[in-house]
Amino acid sequence: MGTTHASAGRPRDRAAAGRGTLERGQRLKVDTAQGRLVVYRLARGDVQAAGVVLTRAFAGTAESVALSAVLQDIQSMARDGSEHQQQQQHQEQQLPQQQPEPQAESQQDIFLVARLYPSDPSSALLPPGQASRLIGTAAVSLSPASQLMRRLPPANLPPPSAAYVSNMAVDPKFRRRGVARALLAACEEVARRAGSAEAWLHVREADAPARGLYDKEGYVVVSTDTWLDTMRYGMRARLLMRRAL
Repeated sequence: MGTTHASAGRPRDRAAAGRGTLERGQRLKVDTAQGRLVVYRLARGDVQAAGVVLTRAFAGTAESVALSAVLQDIQSMARDGSEHQQQQQHQEQQLPQQQPEPQAESQQDIFLVARLYPSDPSSALLPPGQASRLIGTAAVSLSPASQLMRRLPPANLPPPSAAYVSNMAVDPKFRRRGVARALLAACEEVARRAGSAEAWLHVREADAPARGLYDKEGYVVVSTDTWLDTMRYGMRARLLMRRAL
């Protein structure tokens, strides 16, 4: 599931301009009308919930994948955490502790999740006994050898050195609430910290809401899948987009 389907000014000002504050360890906090949204790197205890969000978001599309396959994919991208950390992950003050960041060359796929801590817990359809809900995912690939990049169809590819955003997914119940924007902001900051000058992504040509988001956030179309490629690889036409960071 390497294709992105969600969601100007000076790039470094964007997070401060209504998109929250990115803290050390790739953690972004955004106050929304529904409560506080926290974006952070996937931990082991988040894998099942993240897999469910991805599976639901892509259901009925050409990119639809069984939950078991999604879980197998993202398990390898989860950060280890102690049993205590995993038990406490649903409390905002006890989010999984971020491990020291590896050097840029050793990072390949960085998988992020968005968790909502609602102001009114009864309105967010929370899991029983929990104070938050995982409602979004996104990933950043920083190497052409990464797991997600290797799975892209060999057509209309970003440059080998590109920071590539993919697996953008938001729970259908929580769309149009700024979740995709927060995930995109966090992905871009991960790319900056890894030394990337641009962020790249694919979006389905027919996905008007996602295209609108990326247009608004400063992404421009670089190329489009050819008709022959869509037939050859059994996929819907995509746009390849990029944005300077």
